[in-house]
Amino acid sequence: MKREFSGTIPKDPSCPEANEDKFAFSEDGRRLALSDGASESFDSKLWADLLVQRFIADPKVRLEWVASVLAEYSAAHEFKSMSWSKQAAFERGSFATLIGVEQFEEHDAVEVLAIGDSIALLADGGKLIHGWPFEDPGKFKERPTLLATVAGHNDFIGVGGFWTLHGKTFHLEGLTDPRLICMTDALGEWALKDALAGGSGLAELLSIQTEDQLSDLVLRERAEKRMRIDDSTLLVLSFERGKKDALPVA
Repeated sequence: MKREFSGTIPKDPSCPEANEDKFAFSEDGRRLALSDGASESFDSKLWADLLVQRFIADPKVRLEWVASVLAEYSAAHEFKSMSWSKQAAFERGSFATLIGVEQFEEHDAVEVLAIGDSIALLADGGKLIHGWPFEDPGKFKERPTLLATVAGHNDFIGVGGFWTLHGKTFHLEGLTDPRLICMTDALGEWALKDALAGGSGLAELLSIQTEDQLSDLVLRERAEKRMRIDDSTLLVLSFERGKKDALPVA
């Protein structure tokens, strides 16, 4: 995979350090991960960052995988030194989505893991082909399943059929110029609605080359009440098909 664009716009442009979206790419260009930390969490920014870094290192998400990330998260906080209010918030937990992508060139395919309401759209020539974890914009109104720092909330991962419910394989065969567009929920909801309505939103997203252009789009759509105000991250990927060695990530 080749990274064509990556950028993120905070919910409050004057406070970029509060952006709770995190993403990462593997050095060999085969994997990427995107996570949206829930704002009501104790420290979802760190939780999201740990999740994406772990997926890049190991894409086989399972209960032991989450437990190891949780151990890192816990080690980063000195519980005994916290105020009682912070201890209570810590115990309530941190929550985040996860989009994990891995390319399998030998099968001309991409596997997408989706937990929560961050979304991956497969497009060809600016036309929507598939979306995951859903293709109905109404799903963004539902309460998403999230990865949590409270271990009991992650039991769904150990249930049989986890990968069937949360994983999707996008086959690229027959596509002329496929692009994978990964987004957190506010931008993803806007893009999916626009694509299903026959708009030019996907083409506009695919044309973005700078973070300033992404900012212009997000702020414009927020002002027109067509996009919710939230951290908005965009990742656009193309594919080095039929080649054994992936190009390095830019």
